[in-house]
Amino acid sequence: MPRPRQKEELKRQYRITIRLEESEYAKIMNESKELGITPSTYLRSKAMRGYVNVPKYAQIDSGHINQLSRLGGLMKKTHNESGGVYQEKTSAILDEIYEILSVIRKRLEDDRKARPLAYCTRLRG
Repeated sequence: MPRPRQKEELKRQYRITIRLEESEYAKIMNESKELGITPSTYLRSKAMRGYVNVPKYAQIDSGHINQLSRLGGLMKKTHNESGGVYQEKTSAILDEIYEILSVIRKRLEDDRKARPLAYCTRLRG
């Protein structure tokens, strides 16, 4: 499904091209990636406000959460396919993975409840 069209008054019409050193480019790309936003959003926010408003949940790398979930699924599959041969090891690993995921999810949920409207942090740089 294609992306919905933006209202005409919200479209950005102007473009600025800048030249950067390798270290500057790397810093912008790394910071924007870590924050889960585009480099354009990152630079626009820095230029207009002097800081970047980013939802706190974006600071937790969703890739790590997905990877843990995936590993849990693979361990469960290994456990089931082996007929329980590695039951003690797979069970212990699964317990640890699920415990880590539940702690992460609980912290995110607690954070959302504590600050439902202002659910962001300001990053100055």
